[in-house]
Amino acid sequence: MTISHFQKFLTILLFLLTSVQTLIGAVDRNKIKKGINSFNEEKYDEALNQFQDGLLDDPSNPILHFNVGDGYYKNQKFEEALKSFEETISTNDVSLQQKAFYNLGNSYYKLDKYQEAIDAYKKALELDPNDEDAKFNLELVRAKLKEMAEKKPAQNQQQQQSQQQKGEQQEGSQQEQSEEQKDQDQKREGQDQQQQIQPEEEKPQSSPEEDKKKELTKEQAEQILRALRSKEDANKKLRPMPKTVGRANVEKDW
Repeated sequence: MTISHFQKFLTILLFLLTSVQTLIGAVDRNKIKKGINSFNEEKYDEALNQFQDGLLDDPSNPILHFNVGDGYYKNQKFEEALKSFEETISTNDVSLQQKAFYNLGNSYYKLDKYQEAIDAYKKALELDPNDEDAKFNLELVRAKLKEMAEKKPAQNQQQQQSQQQKGEQQEGSQQEQSEEQKDQDQKREGQDQQQQIQPEEEKPQSSPEEDKKKELTKEQAEQILRALRSKEDANKKLRPMPKTVGRANVEKDW
């Protein structure tokens, strides 16, 4: 090998080594470490800021996008979390990709996008069929969709009953006003007579139909309470997301 060829070889080698060092040092590992420590201490705002600072150094780093997504999720910013997890699923790291799909499922669930959550859990299970949390959450959301489908006809029926009751109440109100007018007319006719002791006004007895209406209203209130409790229980049962990830470089280990 001539000297000129050797010099060219050295130049290429130095260029490659510099590129590798750039990949290694692209992200300040202290930022990731501080972010993870803040996250574990439940200082989610602080953790999110530190992960975002890391992204300024390496905007395409999938681990940082994953951790930023976790930070958004913990801060109840589910739309932003979705975008971060979507940035992560393009990674070549299958384990990280699987976690990102799982986290997408949880984020969709929090946004009441149940079919999208189901699709995300399915993709997570394709990458890891043994993920018990993904299996559990998948069945949970499927049950939620089924429950909603069963409640829809009942809700339509309740709406019709409510409209019918409203019409009957208006009709009853008109009848009461007519009776009240008659009472006033009778009082005017008796003004020139001697004062008489007025009998105690009897309270109108409710008809069986009106009692039935009250029962229906009570029943509707109980159904609403059950629905709210069901949603609260579902949120409690949803299994949590994976923790933040620590390695700075995902695609290759140098």
